[in-house]
Amino acid sequence: MSSNMLTNVRFALAYTVQAIRYTESALIFFRELTAFPFPPNPIKEQFYQDAIDSLTESYLAIKSLPFDTYLPSDPLFPNIPVAPEIQDNELLINLSDNRISLALNKNNESINNINQAILLSSKNDKLNGQLLFIRLELELARESLVAGINASDFMMG
Repeated sequence: MSSNMLTNVRFALAYTVQAIRYTESALIFFRELTAFPFPPNPIKEQFYQDAIDSLTESYLAIKSLPFDTYLPSDPLFPNIPVAPEIQDNELLINLSDNRISLALNKNNESINNINQAILLSSKNDKLNGQLLFIRLELELARESLVAGINASDFMMG
């Protein structure tokens, strides 16, 4: 197994963890909305939750690969802070959208790294199949993130 493939998988794992954290943070911000008279849009929340679920599936699939995916702690991959108490709904929406944009960027980085790993693992059918599954889950997460960004912030009744 090439060290380049292993490096790509490890970076994909790190970016996936970051995407999960950003998406969870965005969901927390979005759930804090209490704008009257418009309630937050549960469809947008579901898109974010779907993205978290797909990213988590990707994370678990990467961790189950038949080699060590451990990546030492690195300040480039910090924990994302939890949403503080904010009452300004416009600020909450902006923070949520910003976090989803960051999650989308990290998710795309994960996809790029997994694509590189797929190219490098072409001789190992089992590993290649596992990496293709991971890429599929990451692409599903990307679709959910994009749909969440494009969804209306408020439920119009």
